[in-house]
Amino acid sequence: MRKILVTGASSEIGAAICRKIAESDDEMILHGCRNVGALEQLRDELPCRKTVISAGNLADSGYLSDLIKTVEGCDILVNCAAATLSAPLAQMSDAEIDLMISVNLLAMIRLCREVVPGMLARRKGSILNISSVAASRGVRGQTVYAGTKGFIESFTRSLAAECSRKGVRVNCIAPGPIDAGSLKGLLSYTGDEVKKNVALNRLGKPEEVAAVAAFLLSESASFIVGEVVHVNGGFMYGL
Repeated sequence: MRKILVTGASSEIGAAICRKIAESDDEMILHGCRNVGALEQLRDELPCRKTVISAGNLADSGYLSDLIKTVEGCDILVNCAAATLSAPLAQMSDAEIDLMISVNLLAMIRLCREVVPGMLARRKGSILNISSVAASRGVRGQTVYAGTKGFIESFTRSLAAECSRKGVRVNCIAPGPIDAGSLKGLLSYTGDEVKKNVALNRLGKPEEVAAVAAFLLSESASFIVGEVVHVNGGFMYGL
């Protein structure tokens, strides 16, 4: 029996990860911010022994504190929630910057801080953080977003260094252009230009990210720690 928390479970990538990793004996906590209907539908699809919905804004410190109270005994933490706002840095408001830092960074840090002691005591556990190809490739209009994702990758490596000797694995996935979420808005004004920059000449699927997530969270990946795995169809390398 495993206890699992997935933030951003109402997103297409988050939901795909939940579907891929869920097992009948699991207790799974599904976090989402606005789309409660998607969480309810996902809950009904999963085979888990117990599935709990937690809906709220991770930028709200009060809500985040309440969510933290539910993660005692957590075996797997997937930090998939993200705030993505696109604008040149000079046009970004303080509120927009604060939102991305709060959701993308502070929530992840506090959740990891909460689950790590129990994992270390049990000498097992796995944390998976979701970054972005934006962390490694300059993207106009996403300076703050890309910066938060770069932090996630550095944080992953350092936390892995702290935890791995006691059996706790921390890894990261950096998706490229995936046909989901915020990218759909981006495609509305770039058309096929994104696809032209992908070696496979197509967008990725949420299920392809989920397949890598399931592997990294499984015992098959027991010798993998502190890695950032790129799932981008060759987008990052200009193949």
